[in-house]
Amino acid sequence: MPNTLINEKASVFEKEITDALYTIEKYLAGYAEAAFFINTARKHFLSGFNCLKPDIIVLGSSIPAELVFATNKTVYWVLGGSRASSNWADDLVPRDTDPISRSSLGYLKSDFTKNALILVPLVNDSARKLAYLLRSMGRHVHTVYFPPVKNKESLAEWYRQYEDCRYAISSYFKKPFSNRALQRTRERIYQIKTHIRKFILASNGILCGACRMFIIGSYYYAEDPSEWCEHLDCLTKRLQNKSPVNMSKARRKVLLLGSPIYFPNYKVPFLIEEAGLEIALQADHTSLTICSSGCLAKKNRRITPYTFYINDSSPAYVKNDTLYEEIARLISENEIDGVVYHILKGQIEYDFELGRFEEMFEQEDIPIFRLETDYNYQDVEQLRIRLEAFSEVLNQRTYGKGVAV
Repeated sequence: MPNTLINEKASVFEKEITDALYTIEKYLAGYAEAAFFINTARKHFLSGFNCLKPDIIVLGSSIPAELVFATNKTVYWVLGGSRASSNWADDLVPRDTDPISRSSLGYLKSDFTKNALILVPLVNDSARKLAYLLRSMGRHVHTVYFPPVKNKESLAEWYRQYEDCRYAISSYFKKPFSNRALQRTRERIYQIKTHIRKFILASNGILCGACRMFIIGSYYYAEDPSEWCEHLDCLTKRLQNKSPVNMSKARRKVLLLGSPIYFPNYKVPFLIEEAGLEIALQADHTSLTICSSGCLAKKNRRITPYTFYINDSSPAYVKNDTLYEEIARLISENEIDGVVYHILKGQIEYDFELGRFEEMFEQEDIPIFRLETDYNYQDVEQLRIRLEAFSEVLNQRTYGKGVAV
């Protein structure tokens, strides 16, 4: 590829990142503690692929984090949120491939992946094809299969997959890691998640939803999760000493559900904020993976590999009961005016879940708005109009109930 074309693609990518960060910085103006998270994202995305030397690359958020953190190797998470990098995969996949898969493959085409072990969770057909393409490019790939139904048999299969992944990592680096190291790492991750939940509580009514999403998501960009957690604590303490601005009096609270939203493509959360709505809760499978401590931990049991699997709400499951139960809990514990159900084009697995959620929200008398989009910006004005109309519907319902605003 000519150097001029490479430089042109890099400049488009850099502009996408800097534009998104500029908006986030405006929202977080006045919070000096937030500079660490902005700089973490800037370094992660803008340091240049030639400077990256990861040992392990993890695709998505469905691999148990202890398997990679316990190695003490350099880990690079590829979630897929870039419109620019999705265009880099034009010569490898059809145009209608879902944006997350396209964006991830665009990243993984780069030379920085050549010497790394790439872990690919097989949560959908796109992931299987991605694994095949990466192998055909000469990359070192290990796949993790997810049983489509959760039962006793699938629990045993999950543990076998867990141990296979552990063995693949140990073999690749020719250095096994002990059960004790894994357990210490699980406990450390659990403690980090405890701090994340404290941050969510402290930031409610103070920071906008897009900012909370950005700060929590930066967990995957941090070189040192413990250092990241220390800075999160500093921001949490600052927020705890600040009086809530009570945004709910001016804004209707919505639950953001469906396809995960990854930085830098924050088109949807930015539009939700501009439409006069407040993202009170975000509950896609990646955000739940970061925030939940696991039901076994809640029952004061020892954290095990099964903790991750039992609480996993990825789209791999034919009937996603874990996600359904978690959403039911969230709406019972929080006041929600409406739901924005986000679907990325090509991710039909989330549409399969929509019918069950519509029944749930109908019983709770909570309006739901299905929003389908991709990583392009041609539909921004159309989405803006539709979100503003949904916001007006929620306002009218509030007025009709005689609630003061």
